[in-house]
Amino acid sequence: MEAVIESLLAFARSAIPTGAESAVQAVQAVLSSVTTDARGAYPLPLCWGNALWAVLACRKHFRAQPAHQRPGVIFSLLATFVLFTMPANLAANWLIFGRTPSALTHPTILPTHLACYAAVLFFPFSLLERVLGSALPYALLDTLGVLDNATTAFNYLEEAYVVSGGSAVLAIAAAMAVNLGGGMARHFAFNGFSDGAASFDSALGVAVLYSAAASFAYFHYAVEPCAALLAEGAAPRLISCVGESGLYERLAWLAAARNLYSHLPSNQYAHGTSFVRAEMEGKAKAKAL
Repeated sequence: MEAVIESLLAFARSAIPTGAESAVQAVQAVLSSVTTDARGAYPLPLCWGNALWAVLACRKHFRAQPAHQRPGVIFSLLATFVLFTMPANLAANWLIFGRTPSALTHPTILPTHLACYAAVLFFPFSLLERVLGSALPYALLDTLGVLDNATTAFNYLEEAYVVSGGSAVLAIAAAMAVNLGGGMARHFAFNGFSDGAASFDSALGVAVLYSAAASFAYFHYAVEPCAALLAEGAAPRLISCVGESGLYERLAWLAAARNLYSHLPSNQYAHGTSFVRAEMEGKAKAKAL
């Protein structure tokens, strides 16, 4: 918990602009904190945003179940972490790298998850859940989770390319494991086993196409042009070279825009992690009765 508090204080100090900083520089610093800074660390907006979204999403999902089917606090805590907060991290580390997931060893991930869960669960009158669970805050938190997924996918793509000695297949597979591991876990978490299995093929098809396109674009236009540095044994310079393309940020923001679109009330094709479509369908059914 001390690590969580120290990281929050460090972020607060870095987020306050000095007198010489312009408004544009301050905005750029905020944008960098949820994209560029994720290349070498786990920025606090992504860490806390993803954790808060996961807790809210899991609680919304369980609240929609009949009272006798709602799990208890301990199972909900575990399910939130495995199925909502860190499914992508678990999938990529176990399936691609064959190692202990960093979600279990990172000094702030587990404490942040516990802090967010406790804050939402025990805040007086469920006020925090009501405020953050409303349409706009919830959509923004969800988008931070998407940015977390997108940047992590590119980080793992670069890492897999380096540790494999230049395997394009493993690099793209690592990125897709992040995208699909998180997406498919959430698909079943929101839809249940029966409904999730019935719609799995169509959901997987769309997810695979998007993930493959984004991963290949990042590899082909950002990583591959810098491959000569890897052959020279200059892996650190390779990472710096890849960052010069700007695709890390652009593709991450594209994923964020795609996610925000799914939250629009006028969108009839919201993806499974958005409650907008479920709410619209619920209203339609109520009017039909």
